[in-house]
Amino acid sequence: TVKQSLIADGCTIGKGTVIENSVIGLRFNIGSNVTIRNSVLMGADFFQTPEDIQAHANRGEPPIGVGDGSVIEGAIVDKNCRIGRNVRVVNRSGVDSCPETPEFIICDGIVVVPKETVLPNGWTTPE
Repeated sequence: TVKQSLIADGCTIGKGTVIENSVIGLRFNIGSNVTIRNSVLMGADFFQTPEDIQAHANRGEPPIGVGDGSVIEGAIVDKNCRIGRNVRVVNRSGVDSCPETPEFIICDGIVVVPKETVLPNGWTTPE
């Protein structure tokens, strides 16, 4: 289901996914049963080849995009990010800001995931 959102060209969206009040950039792959609300996902600079996906999988990295069962709310996800399955990118505590980490920063209550970040399966924004 897509409500009040913009989806750019080249995106794939799996079954059962809900996208509300969000913008999804070019060439981004979104898995099944994903929830994206009040967020901006910048997309990808390139389409991945099956060989590239396999090479990253061999290193334990998910493909570019958002994996099945993940939840992204109130966030900005920069280009070429690899978000695994069952990941939660949510400001659950409602903090206004936090120190920057390699995976994210919270600024003005918005979770920002930097360019080319890898969030492994099951990763959750710390409280």
